[in-house]
Amino acid sequence: MKRVAVIGGGIGGLTAAGMLARKGHQVTLFEATDALGGKAGTLRVDGLVFDTGPTVMTMPDTVRATFADLGAEDLMPRLERLPLQTHYRYADGREFLCWEDLDRAAESAAALHPADGDGLRSFFADAQKVYRAAGQPYLDAPYETMMGFMARAARNGLGTLVTGLKLSTLDALGRKHFESQHLQQFVNRFATYAGASPYEANAAFAMIAHIERAFGVHHAIGGLGGIVEGLVAAVKRCGVEVVLGQKATHEKRGSSFVVAEREFDAVVVNADPLALQHRAGDPLTMSGYVAMFDVPKRLSLPHHTILFSSDYRKEFAELSAGRLADELTVHVCHPAATDPTMAPEGRSGLYVMVNVPPIQPADEWKTNARVLEAQVRSRLGAMIPELLGVPLRLVAERTPVDLEKKGAPRGSIYGYLPHGKFGPFKRPAMRGEPGVFFAGGGTHPGGGVPLVMLSGRFAAGMTDAHLGGRP
Repeated sequence: MKRVAVIGGGIGGLTAAGMLARKGHQVTLFEATDALGGKAGTLRVDGLVFDTGPTVMTMPDTVRATFADLGAEDLMPRLERLPLQTHYRYADGREFLCWEDLDRAAESAAALHPADGDGLRSFFADAQKVYRAAGQPYLDAPYETMMGFMARAARNGLGTLVTGLKLSTLDALGRKHFESQHLQQFVNRFATYAGASPYEANAAFAMIAHIERAFGVHHAIGGLGGIVEGLVAAVKRCGVEVVLGQKATHEKRGSSFVVAEREFDAVVVNADPLALQHRAGDPLTMSGYVAMFDVPKRLSLPHHTILFSSDYRKEFAELSAGRLADELTVHVCHPAATDPTMAPEGRSGLYVMVNVPPIQPADEWKTNARVLEAQVRSRLGAMIPELLGVPLRLVAERTPVDLEKKGAPRGSIYGYLPHGKFGPFKRPAMRGEPGVFFAGGGTHPGGGVPLVMLSGRFAAGMTDAHLGGRP
C-alpha cells in the first residue's frame, strides 16, 4: 500500500482518488473549499434546481464505466437521453432542430437550404472520420508524445491517418458541407466546447458533433450535480480520506512528497497545470457569464436552445480582442423540459450562459455583469416569443471572478487555448516531475464531465504504474 495525495476535489480528482483507492493505495484528497465537485455543482433556490457548471453530458458509457469500476453503480443517477439535442434559433427568425435522429435533423437542415439536408449527412460522415482519425486515438490513452498518438492513429489505417493530417479549421469544414450560413454557424459552435474560436481551431473538434449524435446528449435526473454527489459517496466508500477547507501544495523531500505536513509517495494535482508547468503566459480559452432565472410559468422551451448572434465572426473577433461582444450568442438550458424534479409545477428555471473574455480587473465585473444581464434579458425576450413580457427573476449568477476562485486561470473555463492545427496536442502534460500527475479539464484530454473523468482515470493509471503497479 502506497500513500497518495490528491490535491483538488473536482470530478477529475474524485475519479483519480477513487480509482487509486480501488487499486489498494492509501489516498487522501485535499480540497481548498468546503465543497467537492470543482466547477460542477448544484444550486437549490425556492424549489428550483440549477446545475451551476456543465449542463451538457455526452459519452455516457465513460461515466457508467467509472461508477462501475468504483463499485458504485448504485450511486450513479439515472441518465435521460434527449431526442432533440439542441434547438438552434437565428437572428433572422429561422431555426434548425438538431435531432439525434439523422433523418429528422436533415429534414430541418433542408428547410434552411435545399442542399443542406444532404450537407448535414455528409458533415456527420466526415465528423465520424475525424473521430476515427483523431478522436479515438486521442481518447484511448494518455497523450504523452506525438509518436505514440500517431501509432495509435495508424491502427485505423494509413488513409485515416492522412485524413487527420489534412484537417484545416472547423470553419473551413463547415463551409465545405453547407451552403447556408445558418448550418455553418451550427458547425462552428462546437469549437466553444473547448473555449476556442472556430476560425482558429482545428476541424478535429467536429468529432464532438459525431460523439453527440452517436452516443447521445444526456441529462442526469436531478441535475449533473448528482454525478458529483455519487462520486463523493463512492470515493468515501472506497476508503479515501477527504480533507475539506485545506489549501494544499506539494513539496518534494527526498524520495517523498510533503502535502499539508504529511508524507506521500505520489501526488495527483486536480488543478489547472499552466502555472505549475511554468506556462502561465500561454493564451487562455474564453470564460463565461451565467445567469440563472426563475420563470413564473412552465415553458414549452426544449432542454437546450442556442440563440445565435447575427455575425459570429465579429463576435469571436471581439472576444479574442478581450472585449465583451456587442451581440451575444446565448445558450439556454431549460432542464424542466426533461426532468420535472428541476422546477415546481407551473414554474421553470433557466440557466443562461454567454461567452466572455478571460477575466479583466475584478472591479470591472460589477459593471460588466449588469451589462450582460441586460443584454441576456433583451435577447431572451426578442428571440423566444413565450418569454416576451414575462418577468424573469435573477436568482444567481456566475462571472469569471467566480471561476477564478474555483482555480480557473483568470477565469478561463478550460485553461490553455487549443488554437492551430496541433493546438489540442499542446495542452499541459499529465505527467509532471517524477511522482506528480495532473487531472482535470486543463490537461489531456480536455473539459466536460466524461473527458475530465477520463483524465482522472488516466492519472490514476499513471500514478499506479509509477508506484509499481501494472502499466
